[in-house]
Amino acid sequence: MTRKQLNLEIFEGTAKKVLWQPRLETWILFHRAEATLPEGFSNLTDLEIYDRLGCSVRYAASEGIIYYYTTYVESFEKKLDENHTELITKTEKGTLRTVFQIVPGGLGYSDNKRIVEFPVKTVEDLKILTHLMRNFNAVAIPEIFNQAANRVGNRAEPTIFLQSSGFTELIKFHAGLLGTYYLLNDSTAEVEKYLEACDERDIRVVDEALKLPCRIFNLGDHATNEFTPPLILKKYLLPRWKKISMKMSENNRFVHSHWDGNARLILPYLKESGLHAVEALTPSPMCDMTLEEIKQAVNNSIVVLDLIPAIFFLPSYPLKNLLEFTEKVIEMFIPRLILGVSDEISSAGEISRIEAISEFIDKKYGLAE
Repeated sequence: MTRKQLNLEIFEGTAKKVLWQPRLETWILFHRAEATLPEGFSNLTDLEIYDRLGCSVRYAASEGIIYYYTTYVESFEKKLDENHTELITKTEKGTLRTVFQIVPGGLGYSDNKRIVEFPVKTVEDLKILTHLMRNFNAVAIPEIFNQAANRVGNRAEPTIFLQSSGFTELIKFHAGLLGTYYLLNDSTAEVEKYLEACDERDIRVVDEALKLPCRIFNLGDHATNEFTPPLILKKYLLPRWKKISMKMSENNRFVHSHWDGNARLILPYLKESGLHAVEALTPSPMCDMTLEEIKQAVNNSIVVLDLIPAIFFLPSYPLKNLLEFTEKVIEMFIPRLILGVSDEISSAGEISRIEAISEFIDKKYGLAE
């Protein structure tokens, strides 16, 4: 059985083996830029590194959807000082301004841009953003998807990124956590108009995505206790997930949402979300959930992606403990499991531990080809 076949069978509920699918792109990008890839890795492509380590790959074929606005939008970025830039977005309804702090990467590694001034501070700013969401559209290009899928080959069934929820996008990109909740409290009607525009955008995007020969999709979301506590999740995210999941099911597709960080308080709502899977749940000692609590939430009906805390890949944690935890995860969640790192292995993580898990799985369960 190929990893591609196993990947799909896990979602279809017919699998009997475990798929090892850690996301390594951040680690590879860092060490390639720093010229610190292990011996024998520097001349390999990203996909060849996955092959060398015995892993499947999740997002290497996330291509084939082009996004655009059906209204006037002009964006440009300019330098403010040595450590800051600003992004100006002009629309026919007004202008939004985002300020970034630049944290140098060093040794050629890409700089880190952090938002220090969010573009949406007032209701008038939110109306501009709502206008953009009402005019956000997508077009599917199967040829681009097929080219990417062919590059991945039998390493995995391709997964495509779709939009995060409008609520978490408002937190992450537009208003920040406090700004979002102040707006929601002071101007509930306008926030809900924005969220309605995002939900309508999501359906337009999904309708286009379904034109691609792709079976698995991801909703970024980043649902957490802090971002989307139960009252918010029930009102603004559950209806969205149910609608998208139903549309996916009707078209023989699968969709999962990204839940990282602390999520114990929202775990009970997984069963009614309609989602086919959940990605990146991070158990203790890194976050606030036990494996037993996660198992109770998903039972045997929802596929779980990842589950091994990223801190276990640091040299301060014994390898023996990592392998014991890995075995516990497999025994608890197989066959509704795509094993990976929650959220991703960091640049400080030991890549040899990825290979050690591959060897462990191959010896005890057998790796897919």
